[in-house]
Formats: sequence, C-alpha cells, structure tokens
Amino acid sequence: MAHEPIDTLGKATRHNMLVKAECSCGNVRYCRSADLMMVYGGGVDPLKLKFDCNRCKPDIRITLLEVHPEHLPKRLMIHKPMKVDGKITWYTERFRG
Repeated sequence: MAHEPIDTLGKATRHNMLVKAECSCGNVRYCRSADLMMVYGGGVDPLKLKFDCNRCKPDIRITLLEVHPEHLPKRLMIHKPMKVDGKITWYTERFRG
C-alpha cells in the first residue's frame, strides 16, 4: 500500500508537520503548516512557497518535517503569521507541540 505524497499544506497540516526554510548562509526558519495554510490556503504546494532571507538573497531550500515533540529541541522557535490592518506580519514564538 503506497502512501500519497504530501504535496499541499492541507495534507502537511493533517500530518502535523513543520515547514523548514533554510538558506545557504545558515539562516533557518520553522513554520507550522497549519499557520501557513491559514494564510496561503490548503491547496498550495509547501515546497513552492517563497521565503526571503534577511541576511542575503539566495535560493531558499524548503523541507517538510513531521513533528515528534520528544525528538525536537526544547528551544525551537517558529515563525507565525498574523494579519494586522490587512497585511501579514510575522512574529516569533516558542514551539509547543
């Protein structure tokens, strides 16, 4: 029995996944797939999302991570979107699985 590929934010959210955006300069950001789904929609391919690096302008590599709280660092910080006056603002919070 083959598993379906996780090719949408909706499927990633059902699997409680994190989206990891990693820059070649070493800058790494984690976002909950559920938070991204609320902004971009459930049908969007998470591997095609556009992220910027505040240190440089490289190509960003996107990875999906399945969340297992017992195997994650205790100080993992995630980036969460919030709409303010019709604009999306991102803020950082400590990850709570």
